[in-house]
Amino acid sequence: MALASLDQLQEVLSEARRIGVSVIASGGGAHLGLGNVPDSYDVALSLLGMARIIDHEPADLTVTVEPGVRLVDLQRRLREHGQFLPLDPPSDDRATIGGVLGANAYGPLRHAYGTARDWLIGTRVVHADGSVSKSGGRVVKNVAGYDMHKLYVGSLGTLGVIAESTFKLAPLPQVESTVVISCRSAAHAADLVLGAHDAGLALHAAELLSPPAAHAVAEHSGWCVVARVAGGAAAVERSLREIDTSCAATGARAETRDTPALWGAWSSTFRPRGVAMRVHVMPSVVGEAMSVLDRRFAGAGAMLSATVSLGVLRIVLGGDSELRAASLVQVARDVAGRFDGSLLIEAAPVSVKREIDVFGPLRSDFPTMKRLKDEFDPTRVLSPGRFIGRL
Repeated sequence: MALASLDQLQEVLSEARRIGVSVIASGGGAHLGLGNVPDSYDVALSLLGMARIIDHEPADLTVTVEPGVRLVDLQRRLREHGQFLPLDPPSDDRATIGGVLGANAYGPLRHAYGTARDWLIGTRVVHADGSVSKSGGRVVKNVAGYDMHKLYVGSLGTLGVIAESTFKLAPLPQVESTVVISCRSAAHAADLVLGAHDAGLALHAAELLSPPAAHAVAEHSGWCVVARVAGGAAAVERSLREIDTSCAATGARAETRDTPALWGAWSSTFRPRGVAMRVHVMPSVVGEAMSVLDRRFAGAGAMLSATVSLGVLRIVLGGDSELRAASLVQVARDVAGRFDGSLLIEAAPVSVKREIDVFGPLRSDFPTMKRLKDEFDPTRVLSPGRFIGRL
């Protein structure tokens, strides 16, 4: 069912609750694979018709949009004013603002900019009974109170459907450059990134790539770091100079690459599909964890990428991985446990998802999450079963 307005969304959800059917809202479908298998799925709700850029205030660095706006279209509009929304989840051009928020999807820019929660300043949400609530506003400085709008980010549409969202924006960097740094090992690469981070270099993104991923993304052999250096001209110049100095001192080698092409290749390579997972560990053990994962997944066509400063390791498996999905997921879970980390399954066959919770063991805050679901959606109309603990 395709919708084109807030009123239509309210009407459909109100009727769905009245007759007792379940609804899953989606935009471009780029993130529908995330989450557990729904307990029921009666109505597919398309928000692609709600695709207006409602308000853009370049002077205030804010923008308000409907959920069906594609991220690439929004970035194109903002670029005309020298601005951008610092979100770059690995996906194709289908990704919409509503989907990015619902999945809390993020990419390499998280190294410097954080996630959607850090840029979202207001929402209008339609709840399961058709009622509407607002949180935050359209200016960066809002009245004091709880940031309720951030509650919906990453909830996979289980608490409400975001019908309107307002973001603060960032100015486009004056200068940017992307370098590929050849490294001896994963540990060597991780040390370089952490050293650059501690030195305060102007890194907007820095990903450690395993040899197969380095070949796919940068046509490079061996372990490497792909780094996006951006900001003012002086800051970029200083950062590139210090990267060269660090490389010379440790036996690494840096070469410049085309920024849009390389990061576009990264996004395409790490778009969740087939069997895809994220391991979260402490930044200090990323190098060792990457080495172990690379060895354990030998022969599975594994692509590995790590945002070292945050301890986020992405795994995309190729070949016949779907046939061995259950055993491959267990390998990743074992490695995550070895480093006191956690595992999130971003994509996997339905047969695997039916056997396990893709979010892993329940966390200590699960009772609070359950109370919120019971309060916001007591009859389980919205995406029932998709979230943590099959909420």
